[in-house]
Amino acid sequence: MLPRHRISWRIGLPFVLLVLAAGGLLAVWFTTQRTADRHRELLALARRNAEFVPRAGLPTSDKMAEDLEAVLGHGVHFRVDGVLVRKVAEPLASALLAVPADGQVHTLADGEVTAARIDPRRELLLVQTPPSGDPRLLPALLVVGALALLLAWSVGRSLVRPLQRLAGQLPRIDDAGPLLVPGVERADEIGDLARAFAATRTALAAERQQRLQAERLAVLGRMTAALAHEVQNPVAAISMHAQLLRGGPADAVARLLEREAEALADLVHQWLFLCRPEPPACTPTELGGLLDELCAGMAPQFAHAAVQVLVQRAGDLTLAVDRRRLRQVLHNLLRNAVQAMPTGGRVDVTARGTAGAVTITIADQGPGFSAAALQRYGEFFFSEKEGGMGIGLAVAREILRAHGGSLAVANQPAGGALVTVTLPRPTAMPPSPPPRPLPEPLQSHTP
Repeated sequence: MLPRHRISWRIGLPFVLLVLAAGGLLAVWFTTQRTADRHRELLALARRNAEFVPRAGLPTSDKMAEDLEAVLGHGVHFRVDGVLVRKVAEPLASALLAVPADGQVHTLADGEVTAARIDPRRELLLVQTPPSGDPRLLPALLVVGALALLLAWSVGRSLVRPLQRLAGQLPRIDDAGPLLVPGVERADEIGDLARAFAATRTALAAERQQRLQAERLAVLGRMTAALAHEVQNPVAAISMHAQLLRGGPADAVARLLEREAEALADLVHQWLFLCRPEPPACTPTELGGLLDELCAGMAPQFAHAAVQVLVQRAGDLTLAVDRRRLRQVLHNLLRNAVQAMPTGGRVDVTARGTAGAVTITIADQGPGFSAAALQRYGEFFFSEKEGGMGIGLAVAREILRAHGGSLAVANQPAGGALVTVTLPRPTAMPPSPPPRPLPEPLQSHTP
């Protein structure tokens, strides 16, 4: 099993060794400098005394050597015609005799010696015992080593701990819930790694959502195909019998049945379009007339819900659209507005044509969209209505996208939902006349 914190060791150990090596080299340099200074002092002292002895007329005797030794604190010897004045035991005597008067410091077995010439016959020898070493050097090296260890541990910990926290979050990268990725606020390489981790998790979540969406759409496609096959024949029969009843006493009921059968057939076709998208079959359509027709067909539903629908129009509303699919979009939006007001209210529908697009807004007096609905509107199978399937807005958005348009939702400042349908005009079409001011409601559907 690999040791833990191996990155700490890989960073800290070389750092400590480097600091210790630097400390050792510094100690060697310090010792060398001290030795060189000591040698310079010894040479200067030997020259001064070699000059002082003849100038003061001092004899080069054994007694004078002892007196100078007491004053200087170093061993003092005179050498006359190559012979030592003081008696010295071997092997020191042979070593002192062999030292040349060359202005250098020579090492003996237990000390250091230099020879300075007094005159052609006489020479002064100074012998000193080198110090055993600075007692402060070892504690200083120990302190430096301890500081190096502490600094290496701190650096290693600052690198390893964030990586450990990221590694601890890695098993949760596929979790659907919120995940706080540590280190994303850092501006270094660890921050880059944390941000890459967060981006990967976001991409995985998006891919998982797309996969789930694809699976749901696949199920929806199979259900829709089976439903369309089962529903088409009853719808055709209802429509045929409704046509047979037209012109008789039940003419109004027949027309209502025919419209509802057509709406049901349209719904099946839109679901089939959602599962097997095809380009919309666009023909020039006057959207104001389409709104009037739709509101007339939904008038009984408005009356039952005690909802008043006011339609206002301005500008050129003629646009090349797939009439059947756009009718389904507006039907879904109006139905949602009515269902949002179970105790009744008013729905304001405004259609406005400009040179670049036609916009249709639907505003109700219900509770409006929740925060979650504002973020997830148009998402398949998301619904906050009891018994809702979460398909209506998704179908509407896909149909509008197929037209190059868009769907937007918001809440009104005074309360209630506001849904905006935008359908752009083709760039090749000549510009439409400027919009007229909004007149009084042209169409009113009241219970």
